[in-house]
Amino acid sequence: PENFAKYKEIVKDDIIKDFKVSIAADEIGRLENVQVPDYQVEEQMEAIRKDAAESKQELDENMIRGKVEATLQRQAVFDWLAERSQLQVEFEDDYFDEALMEKLAKESLEREEQIAAGKAATPESGKLEPVGVEAPAAVDAAVEENVVPV
Repeated sequence: PENFAKYKEIVKDDIIKDFKVSIAADEIGRLENVQVPDYQVEEQMEAIRKDAAESKQELDENMIRGKVEATLQRQAVFDWLAERSQLQVEFEDDYFDEALMEKLAKESLEREEQIAAGKAATPESGKLEPVGVEAPAAVDAAVEENVVPV
């Protein structure tokens, strides 16, 4: 439960963004009458049927068809938008936190030294316990500060 709460908090913004994009794409498709040819849906459905038969899995065609149609519709909308857009792409350098990397490297070296000195559990000892718990805290802090993309 605790890990799920952390996971949920980390992905919450991405899920909201994806949901908004989906709703916008659906609305643009409706307003601009962007259609997906039936043969494209059938091609995808045939590939899915084949995969399901090979893996001997049951297939709910109605549910799958709806998802396939929605996915293809959104792709068609994005293609439609790309054809009509006049965007200028600007590349930006990714942010690199040198201090965070130094801290993580230092903590990693400390753990290696503890293992080498026999002060830490090793895979051979059969006791795998975390050593230097501060590294995950540093990673969590970096994620919270949006320093590390997730």
